[in-house]
Amino acid sequence: MSEVIRRALPVVLVALALCPLALSASPRAEESPADLRESLRRSTVKAIELEIDAYRQKLQAAMAGTGPEENKAKFRQKIEALEAERVRFSRMPAAEYPDPVASTPGALSVFDEATAWGPMLPAQLREALVTTDTPYVIGSLLSVEGTSRSGPFFHLAGIRGGEPSVLKPGKRSKVTMYLVFRREYFGLIGDYYVYVSDVRR
Repeated sequence: MSEVIRRALPVVLVALALCPLALSASPRAEESPADLRESLRRSTVKAIELEIDAYRQKLQAAMAGTGPEENKAKFRQKIEALEAERVRFSRMPAAEYPDPVASTPGALSVFDEATAWGPMLPAQLREALVTTDTPYVIGSLLSVEGTSRSGPFFHLAGIRGGEPSVLKPGKRSKVTMYLVFRREYFGLIGDYYVYVSDVRR
């Protein structure tokens, strides 16, 4: 082994050892606009599917005699409308999904109200602090700091990479999320399904 190689070897070994650390510390590249639109479209479909499941459970309870008789027809109508929306968004090319919008400057608040019941077009960006007490799954209610038992409520419909475990129990994270669907809720504050595009600590 030549003297030059012998002298360079320790430097090369240190560089190779540090390389994985450098790669793991580098931030993930942002989603491209096209990828983000597709993620939002898929999250909207998932939100609609979750709502269909919720209304089917309500219909089953109504069929068992819970609540007023007219609820049966009401819940059937909701399911039919949601099924139509599910088909529409399932067939929608990502290019047709509108670019999301941010709240107005200076008002980037998780409490800003938005749109009527149903899919939100365009999706609306919010920043929030989320505390994770237990592992999240798709459909989970996020524990967003500053909310109360009266809302607003944010349910996970999608997350970048598809793995909710990035929101680790016992951790507090700053998340970028998009409101993709507003649930029918009779309180004064909204109830939403969201897509989480970024998690920072």
